[in-house]
Amino acid sequence: MIKYLTFSNNNIFKLINLFLRVAPLAIKFLFFAVLSKAMEADDYGSYTLITTTITLSIFILGFDFYNYSIREVLLSKSQVFRKLFSTFVLYLSTYAIVALIVFGCFVIFSDFIESSSELVITLTLICFSEHFCQEAYRMQIAFKKILLANLLFFFRVFVWMVYLTVEVIFYSNDISVIYILKIWMIFNLITVFLNVITAYKPIKNNLNNLKINIQFIKNGLVISGLFFLGTLSLKTIEYVNRYIVDLFLGKEITGVFSFYSNLALVISVYINAIVVSFELPSLIEKGNSKEINEHFKGFKNSFMKQIIIIVAILVLAVFPILKWQNIPMYEDYIYIFFILVVASAIINYSLVYHFYLYIKQKDKTILILTVKSGVFNLILTIGLTYLFGVLGTCIAFFLTSICIIYLRKSSSKNIDYE
Repeated sequence: MIKYLTFSNNNIFKLINLFLRVAPLAIKFLFFAVLSKAMEADDYGSYTLITTTITLSIFILGFDFYNYSIREVLLSKSQVFRKLFSTFVLYLSTYAIVALIVFGCFVIFSDFIESSSELVITLTLICFSEHFCQEAYRMQIAFKKILLANLLFFFRVFVWMVYLTVEVIFYSNDISVIYILKIWMIFNLITVFLNVITAYKPIKNNLNNLKINIQFIKNGLVISGLFFLGTLSLKTIEYVNRYIVDLFLGKEITGVFSFYSNLALVISVYINAIVVSFELPSLIEKGNSKEINEHFKGFKNSFMKQIIIIVAILVLAVFPILKWQNIPMYEDYIYIFFILVVASAIINYSLVYHFYLYIKQKDKTILILTVKSGVFNLILTIGLTYLFGVLGTCIAFFLTSICIIYLRKSSSKNIDYE
């Protein structure tokens, strides 16, 4: 992405897309900072746990099927539309099954569930729409519909977060968790509608291919199952520590930890949104090339530069944010930020080796090393949090990052990564 900052006619388009992708990330960063100041630490902790649960639910809904479908579409150009149609039929079927389960559980256990039906419906619709929009975005990027993908992403994330941020900063309005979730849901549903509208013409032109490829789905579920287990292990590394902090230390410390954790995870969000979205599809297409290692050298260098830049920005930004917050409790735990940001940088850099394994279709290897890392992280986080509090949680995350990069790098070396 560094090369996109060099001015040329060709790069104007890339800069526009860069803005459309970075601006939502920036406002999301600001939005969480504003909420951390406007909300009590325990309320902020509750909200971050809800958003974390939504994030994890998206991976469960998708079953990581996109890892299989996108790779199959890009590496093999046969029956492309039929594969895409089959993929989204699978997703819609999953939504229907999950909706029935949620509805059944709410009816059966209504006497024991403290949440209102309004909250349950809102959260369910957010999960479905968030996943659908995410999958549509991935497909659009894979087919180089980059401007369309980023325009829809910009609308889905940027607009409502700007609106709520302005409400809090300039009008000092108190906003509840349910109010935030409702606004989030509305913009997601509008984006789903816009995605369907923009896909109308391709669907109309391929009506003869609107057939379900059962074998494609079966093969995909078997292979994506490996990715799914690996992703769950990876996501537990990123997010389960919040639940463990909440269990041992309470909502207030969870709010503080989540605040710094959200700052550190900006690295992951940026890398996935910018570097991966722009560069990974082209790397996948070159997966069968003899020069794949040469392509990866350039990718690796660009990756390192991106991580250094985003880490520098975060370090420069954290102190002005703390001064603006003027909340002593957050300042007392500043060490959390530095440990987490270093660990997050290491984990993200290790993705270079993960992508190499992915393109070389070493799916079982990916599963084994991520499960190992996940189990290592879970045991370490529980033990160190219990013994040393939130400092132990941070140390566990840092040690896990060292474990991940070692396993990924050594596995790549075993298959001739230079």
